[in-house]
Amino acid sequence: MKLRRFIASWLLLIPFVCMGQEADSLTLAQQDSLAITESDDFVKASILVATPSDVLYSCVGHASIRMQCPYYDLDVVYTYESESVKSRILSFLMGELKMGMTSVPTSRVLADYSSEGRGITEYPLNIPLDKRKNLWQYLDGKVAEGMNLSYDFLNRGCALSCLRAIRTAVLPDTLSFGKWDEKFIKQSRRTLASRQMESFPWNHFALQMIIGTDLNQPCALVNKIIVPLHLIEVLEKATLNGQPVLGDVRTLAHQTVEVKGPGWFTPMLVGLIFLLLAIVSCFWAQRPLSFLLLLLQSIFGLFITYLVFFSTLPSTSFSWLIIPFNPLPLFLWHWRRWWLLPYGLICLGWSVVMLLQIENSLVDPAHIVLTLALAVNYVGQWNKIRKQNKLNKNKCL
Repeated sequence: MKLRRFIASWLLLIPFVCMGQEADSLTLAQQDSLAITESDDFVKASILVATPSDVLYSCVGHASIRMQCPYYDLDVVYTYESESVKSRILSFLMGELKMGMTSVPTSRVLADYSSEGRGITEYPLNIPLDKRKNLWQYLDGKVAEGMNLSYDFLNRGCALSCLRAIRTAVLPDTLSFGKWDEKFIKQSRRTLASRQMESFPWNHFALQMIIGTDLNQPCALVNKIIVPLHLIEVLEKATLNGQPVLGDVRTLAHQTVEVKGPGWFTPMLVGLIFLLLAIVSCFWAQRPLSFLLLLLQSIFGLFITYLVFFSTLPSTSFSWLIIPFNPLPLFLWHWRRWWLLPYGLICLGWSVVMLLQIENSLVDPAHIVLTLALAVNYVGQWNKIRKQNKLNKNKCL
């Protein structure tokens, strides 16, 4: 009887013992989970920089932010991307293209860049764990906004977007950038970007034709960081609460394809050919050349006029190129004897001013040479008309 009572009492206690064990297990699991989420390597953040390609919008490289959570096997890259420019070039020029923050698996990003032969360098972000979590939350919030933002290569460019995300994530703390390099203090955003594109003459020529004087306006130093190399240059000197912002650098993919320039065929060569032919035409009438220059000026002029007055594309409010390259000569060709000399002198004066401002990268050097060709051609045509009128008067006498 005593044995039965003993067994019965233990049977009644077993559920309570099990419940206690489950509670202890749950508590331990919660403690382990908390320990994992508070571990310094729970979330990793880094900046990825891809080497340039010969495509216009990537000839200065590309910067993005990589976020990793090894515990949940998460590894994604966040970057601002736009709708395809190649398939919607007119929408791009009209300013109707859309863009937004996207998240892509890192494996896919590495595969895409490797297939293009582009190199990738990773710069770990040496910021506290809670700031890295804030960064991930900020980036996820931007992705949730979708691709509904107006395309803005100036204010939502890759380098500036990465820097803005990092600065937001570390609030209320702030990054200390240390001593700024002299080029950021003295040069405009246009000049800084222009220097990074000198190895791609045709890209430089096209971009200088598209963008206006907005990039020449004074702005905060941090807003001048619009190319990836400048972003890394600044962050390598930056600190957060006395600690360096960037950690040890490592290469994820080596560049395997050499990005070749245009060789001998450059915008400057084309401009020099036009200038030489314009000089020759002053002595030997060359109507086809005059027609070709007028056609070139009219095409450029209509394009720039549209960007300045009708397009909503950022940084196209005014362009110095609209002075020599505008469609007025085409529309006023019938009355050319009245404006050939004044307009030729205006083009000549414009070229001199742009040469004096060459360090500020207001236009591409080839634009100056083409404008000189226009000036020579129009002055030469005016001189021919003047001689012809004089000859006609002599005949009448």
